[in-house]
Amino acid sequence: MKLFRTIKGRLLLSVLLIHSLLMGLVIYDLIDRQHHFMAQQLSRKAISFASLLSSNAAMPMQNNDLSALGDLVKDIGALSDVSMIFIMDRDGRIRASNPEGYFNQTLTDTVSVKVLQSLELSKKDYYENVHDGLTDVIHSIKIDGQLIGYCRVIMNNTAMSGELNLLTRKGAFYIIVAIVLGVFLAWLVVRRMTSRITMLSEATAQLTEKNFDVKIPEFRGEDEISKMGRAFQLMIESLKLHVNKLAYRADHDELTELPNRRLFLDRLDQAIKHAERSGRYIAVLFIDLDHFKEINDSLGHLIGDQVLIHVSHAIQTNMREIDTLARLGGDEFSLIIDSLEDIESVSTIAEKLVALLQHPIWIDEHELYVTSSIGISIYPNDGEVPENLLRNADSAMYKAKNEGRNSYQFYTEDMTQKALERVALEAGLRRALEREEFRVYYQPQVNGNSGQLMGMEALVRWKHPEIGLVSPITFIPLAVETGLIILIDRFVMRTGMMQLKKWYDKGLNPGILALNLTIKQLKQEDFISMLQEMMTDTGCSPKWLELEVTEGEVMNNPEEAVRVLKQVSELGIKLAIDDFGTGYSSLAYLKRLPVDKLKIDQSFVRDIPGDEEDTAIVGAIIALSKSLHLDIIAEGVETQEQKEFLTANGCEQIQGYLYGRPMDADTMEQMLREKTVWFMQASSVPLP
Repeated sequence: MKLFRTIKGRLLLSVLLIHSLLMGLVIYDLIDRQHHFMAQQLSRKAISFASLLSSNAAMPMQNNDLSALGDLVKDIGALSDVSMIFIMDRDGRIRASNPEGYFNQTLTDTVSVKVLQSLELSKKDYYENVHDGLTDVIHSIKIDGQLIGYCRVIMNNTAMSGELNLLTRKGAFYIIVAIVLGVFLAWLVVRRMTSRITMLSEATAQLTEKNFDVKIPEFRGEDEISKMGRAFQLMIESLKLHVNKLAYRADHDELTELPNRRLFLDRLDQAIKHAERSGRYIAVLFIDLDHFKEINDSLGHLIGDQVLIHVSHAIQTNMREIDTLARLGGDEFSLIIDSLEDIESVSTIAEKLVALLQHPIWIDEHELYVTSSIGISIYPNDGEVPENLLRNADSAMYKAKNEGRNSYQFYTEDMTQKALERVALEAGLRRALEREEFRVYYQPQVNGNSGQLMGMEALVRWKHPEIGLVSPITFIPLAVETGLIILIDRFVMRTGMMQLKKWYDKGLNPGILALNLTIKQLKQEDFISMLQEMMTDTGCSPKWLELEVTEGEVMNNPEEAVRVLKQVSELGIKLAIDDFGTGYSSLAYLKRLPVDKLKIDQSFVRDIPGDEEDTAIVGAIIALSKSLHLDIIAEGVETQEQKEFLTANGCEQIQGYLYGRPMDADTMEQMLREKTVWFMQASSVPLP
């Protein structure tokens, strides 16, 4: 069937099918007309015989002349196409028949009963019925208008069928002859037409093999195929240009024109093969820009793109021609340092890059500062295939970020294990959300002078089914990085609000519930509507809530923070700045923020009153809060001395192990039922 996969074959097949269909329809129509004509002839013949029999049988029927009736049916039965004849009295009893053997019987079969009933109902002298290839006519026998009996003539269509079969065979023969002639003539026409199409098809096949030097003969004439041939030649020339452009785009970053990951890995593979022969080293540097996302978020992607272009140009102007710089995506670059005789020189190169990228960048009157974290892997020490070298350099880059950014780190084997642990932890976090493994714990916030419970902070804990409680220090940074913190925050908020409402409904007084939020949560477009809906669903009053945002996150984008926090404040919810003193707050922005409370970070509380610097810082924060008319609370208070120092200096609200570790809802409810007795005792008794 290979022929019918070609245009020539399909055209010939189309001609064959159309020709066959048309000839078939013509022959069918001819045979059908002939069939109808012969059927009408047979019908007329049967009616004529029945009428003749009726008129000739009247007198013998009246005289009960059975002999005459017998002769009559024999004469009619001898005629062509007659199968059976019956003469019956008015009661349906047979008086004569051909063939014989039916005398004095009554036909009770379904057809006989039907034709007799139909004759009576038709009010005619005869009734015709065609069934089982037979033409069946029943005719009344009357004398002077009086019914005395019936005659029935049944004729077969054997002769008619024979003529139709002969006609059909002749028609089939004519169809075959016509098809053969038609296909032959079509083949002559199609062969000339498809020969030029075949040339274009062969040229196309060469194009698919990237042979753009293919030659095709000149097409002359104004027919469609000639025009297509000339257009095809123009297409080949255009394709050469586009393929060259596409090949470049497939291997290069559109923004910076640097090699992309695909071309980078290919060049690294070539460099490894060369290093195998020469015995030299290769260094792979994975470069990630620190805090680049803040530039995109605050100034827009157009400015961010200009920063990426500037960085790529800066690195290119300070690298050798044999080295390769690629942009892997986002703010990630990678650099191949080829043909190294010793590894020690890599540190010098990395230091120069870190210093180079510290220089300010001027874009549209914006003075921007971008630093970098660089991870380094060495061939063959840290891997012998491109993917492993790049992955290990990536792991080293994360180590540089964790060590404070704006630095470089060489790959070590334990980084791979840490990377695997990080992947496993992320997968575990996602499962924990699906399996509801997170729990909300509550840590009391107490007035250090009176011992009265002022409220509590909601803290998330991960109850892993295999390893038990997982420390927030372990999973919260990763949750923030992956964006899962948004779902975790919302779980804590809803759970905390529901629990707070239950306590108030039971007549308990849990005070204000402090909820921690990340800046990612505040940046969600639906945050305000979600917060309103959550309070409505849980029945939690906004006056029972306080949202805590860390100082560092607020100052990353203070304008946006001011806008969103004002909307939160307008809902009647209190706001607090968490970990105050660890960031770089501008007092101008602090005045504009609609905050109600500052929270002294535990790093300043840990060594008071013994440490003079921490004592001075805590005193300054308390004084600042008073001057701005803000409430103040200290976290991480564990000793009576710490509490007494804080309360003596004007910080009455205390949170820490001195008054209680974070506890589950049942334990907290038990404490609430005991009123303030425990807190009164704790305010005067050191933590054992």
